[in-house]
Amino acid sequence: MPEKVTKKRKTKIENEEKKETYSKRLRKRMMKTKEEESSEEDAKNINPLTGGYHGNVDNDKIDPIDKPLEINMINDRIGSHGDKETVEPTLPQFKCEPKIHGFTPLAYRSQNLVHFLQQYTSGQKRTVKLKQSLSSTVVNMISDLQLCRNASPFDRRVTTMEWHPTNPNILAVGSKGGDIMLWDTANVNNDKMIQGIGAGGIMNAIKFWPSDNNFILSAAVDGTVRLNDVDGRNSRILADTMNPHDFWYCSVDVNDKRKMVVAGDNVGNTQLMTYEGKQIFNCRLHKQKVTHAEFSPREEWLLCTSSTDQTVQFWDVRMMKDRKSSLYILKHEKGINSAYFSGTDGCRLLTTDQGNQVRVYRAPDWVLERKISHPHRFFQHITPIKATWHPLQDLAVIGRYPDPKFPGYHDGELRSIDILDVETGDLVTSLSDPSSSGLVCVNKFNRRGDALASGMGVHILLWTRKEEVAERQKSLLPAMKSYLDNSSHSNQSSRRSRQPKSKETKTKEKTNTKTDKEKLKLKMKNSKK
Repeated sequence: MPEKVTKKRKTKIENEEKKETYSKRLRKRMMKTKEEESSEEDAKNINPLTGGYHGNVDNDKIDPIDKPLEINMINDRIGSHGDKETVEPTLPQFKCEPKIHGFTPLAYRSQNLVHFLQQYTSGQKRTVKLKQSLSSTVVNMISDLQLCRNASPFDRRVTTMEWHPTNPNILAVGSKGGDIMLWDTANVNNDKMIQGIGAGGIMNAIKFWPSDNNFILSAAVDGTVRLNDVDGRNSRILADTMNPHDFWYCSVDVNDKRKMVVAGDNVGNTQLMTYEGKQIFNCRLHKQKVTHAEFSPREEWLLCTSSTDQTVQFWDVRMMKDRKSSLYILKHEKGINSAYFSGTDGCRLLTTDQGNQVRVYRAPDWVLERKISHPHRFFQHITPIKATWHPLQDLAVIGRYPDPKFPGYHDGELRSIDILDVETGDLVTSLSDPSSSGLVCVNKFNRRGDALASGMGVHILLWTRKEEVAERQKSLLPAMKSYLDNSSHSNQSSRRSRQPKSKETKTKEKTNTKTDKEKLKLKMKNSKK
């Protein structure tokens, strides 16, 4: 019995729901039509420029058709249909208001550095966007660089280079023959050369002397750490292995705050000495060649050394005793060519191995921040490729050595100069020139970051901005012409001196020699008598 009662109740409820749904449907349709009409009327009255109404609309002037429906009218139109339900007196009033879309100011949408700085000063710190804007401006500046000058002063390949610390136009370049050239990129007749010993005198590293920039500190395969005078007067030796066939120096750096020089050799020894050459410390800290040694620009007591034993190590020069006194050891998969501190704040370390990896480490614990794959494999008869920093932004600069085994290789791949963003590990831009398509192993920016010097075989390349290329070429053309004229005159005079002598001059010389011989004979006879 209770089951039958429940079934009857369900059928009654369903019938009531059907009646209610019919009335509700009709009511909804009428409300929708009224809402659409009111929205169309409001859209006509809205001013598209100001977003407001054209004028005040009085309720008395509204068409009676457009007046809101009263409750009785709705009930009459719907009809009862056996439904005693009436519309509630609290019927909502439907109003169509203009939709205002969200608007973001230009300063928030722009990638301009000025807008980011304005937001930063006003307290809106968007550090990530600010870094991206800074890097984008530097990348755009690098992309505009063009090949400006090309010099070939050496008979052997370029091995190292260093920009002047205060003059952004002077570059020191070392060669495999031991030569050091002081190249003035803004003047043709102001170049200076320090002659090397030739074969066996490879310049592995050079640094400007901090107390006097007319001196250049060098570490060479001849087994010496030498302080070279640019004028060639007061050069002196700070360290000598006395056996260059078995031991020679591969790296060197100078610390002006502690008046200290560091040098690493080919068997793993690291030597500290004073400005006068007095030895402070000497120990074998690595198992193999010390390819790079550099003091931190942030902490004067921190020293970093890299080696072909696949390690980079940090040392405190105040507490160096033996190999166990290292602060941190960064292990790599292959031998390491270089390890440079960043020029912006000194809190990053950029390492280049002899395979296809460029690594970035972050202070203070020197944790691996990023590992970048890049083709720059090692080959015995080329200068080791080393990644260096841009001085204004944390961007890595490195030459590309296309490798068929490297992922993404394609035929005709250029030997370009690649610019890598260490934040993302992406290649942001590259430099190349059809007239200089060789392998570029050495690359360094000057202190201002507006000029790049590159070593390609025996050639030195200078990259500057497009605006400066035309100006420099105009200023250098007359100087180049005078230089070429002087060289041609000197060549002609040397050729004249080497020209074969005429018959008349030969006969005169013969007669003179005969008369000289006869005079000697007469003197000999007179002396005998």
